[in-house]
Amino acid sequence: MFIVVIFILGVTGCTLVEVVPEKDRQRVVAEVYGEKILKGEFLDAYNQQKAYYGITEEIEKDAQYKGTIKEIKKDVLEQLITRRVLQKRAKQAGFTVNEEYIQEARKELEEQLKSYAEALKQRAQSEGKESQQEKDYLQEARNEWQQQLSDAGLTEEEYIRRRAEDIMLEKFTEKMLEDVEVTEQDIQQYYNEQLNRQKKDPSLVETAPVQLYRPAGWVRVKHILIPLSSEERDGYYDLVQQGKQEEAKKYLDEKLKAIEPRAREVYDKAKAGESFEALIEAYSEDKSVANKEDGYVIYRGSGLFAEEVEQTALKLGEGEISQPIGSPLGYHIIKLYEKLPEKVFTLEEKKEEIKAVVLDDKRNEKWNALLEEWKKEAKIKKYENRL
Repeated sequence: MFIVVIFILGVTGCTLVEVVPEKDRQRVVAEVYGEKILKGEFLDAYNQQKAYYGITEEIEKDAQYKGTIKEIKKDVLEQLITRRVLQKRAKQAGFTVNEEYIQEARKELEEQLKSYAEALKQRAQSEGKESQQEKDYLQEARNEWQQQLSDAGLTEEEYIRRRAEDIMLEKFTEKMLEDVEVTEQDIQQYYNEQLNRQKKDPSLVETAPVQLYRPAGWVRVKHILIPLSSEERDGYYDLVQQGKQEEAKKYLDEKLKAIEPRAREVYDKAKAGESFEALIEAYSEDKSVANKEDGYVIYRGSGLFAEEVEQTALKLGEGEISQPIGSPLGYHIIKLYEKLPEKVFTLEEKKEEIKAVVLDDKRNEKWNALLEEWKKEAKIKKYENRL
């Protein structure tokens, strides 16, 4: 849940506590513009990837993962090489890390810590753990962040410096791509091609960057989720992962039974005509904007809810409210707001979405071409056998 894990992945080149002979860390694993990338830098970045993917020493030694480990190492080295290339090109274009970028990195970190603190508070409230004396969730979030930095052998200043460089490189990228434009012809061509594909194969609709076609059978719902605690959910999933399906089912049924009276109470209120949105606000763990405002669009196989919840929802009539339905998350009380008819969206309805997707595609195409050109000029040498 905490975004710190992602933060740390972006940090390379800082010293981690690693038992590696210094001589080995000084070996050259690549050259870019004649400048050396040492194995120590590679190991620092690789160890962070290992932590992210949960790669232990046992996994590294396991023959069945040999190919995967090799590919991860090659990818890490490629990332280091790409960063060196970008650093060089950015500097040539007049982009350097300055105080403005450092302050932006600090501000970004503070905003993310506040966001996580709010998530911690909401989770505690939903689980009934909020004490009378309100806890300092911001400090708790900061403590978790500091601990993760410490575990990685990093200081906050090292992280801030690296994130500032990331921001600088993002600004450089934007400058290189500022002349990319999307024409009316580009938009029309995308619409025609993608609409035809989606109508021929509706299964593509759910993963399409822009939904241009909606098959019949889709519905719009909202739900009240009376939750199990995070510990109870973890307990259930741990048993499932261990292959103890019967034990997991028994465990889940027992935990659901304990919260059934509360779910029944909320269901009775909904059936009595109380505002479903007010009940979401008062009782549901899911207080997202989507759930409180427009609701969720689901269809058979959408995967948005547990299968048993989805199947029940699709059988409801418009305005109908379901009995509480158990899932590994808790009890769901579903209200079906609308059965959606088959629809072909017009170009005007989807024009801005299409423009954004086509713009991204064209920018990516140009960026990849630039990277390829710059890497050729960088006279890159790799020594992957030393990884």
